[in-house]
Amino acid sequence: MRLKLLFFFLLSVSILSVDAKTPNLGTGDGATGSVVVLGQNYPNPAKGKTVILVEFSSSEAVLSIYNVLGKLVEQHFISNDQKRIILDVSEYKEGIYLYSIEADGQKVTKRMTVSK
Repeated sequence: MRLKLLFFFLLSVSILSVDAKTPNLGTGDGATGSVVVLGQNYPNPAKGKTVILVEFSSSEAVLSIYNVLGKLVEQHFISNDQKRIILDVSEYKEGIYLYSIEADGQKVTKRMTVSK
């Protein structure tokens, strides 16, 4: 039992230390120098509106929101100067959604919870 608790504690500390480093929010391609960063939405769980921070080097990107069944709910084309996306989720049903950004030939996905 102690070994299991120690394992879960070390795993949670490891996850927290990885999440604390901003470059690990997205994915980078060392060969081309392109970096795509997709931040975790806040607040999470979201009510009404939520904010998503993004960063990419191409001129535009696509932000897509999917329900838990994989159905596209909403899609936004965003320009490079948009670093902060305010998403209105007031019409979303309560539940879990996935949101992803596609830019620079890369795709990064995160999870969002919507509550009423």
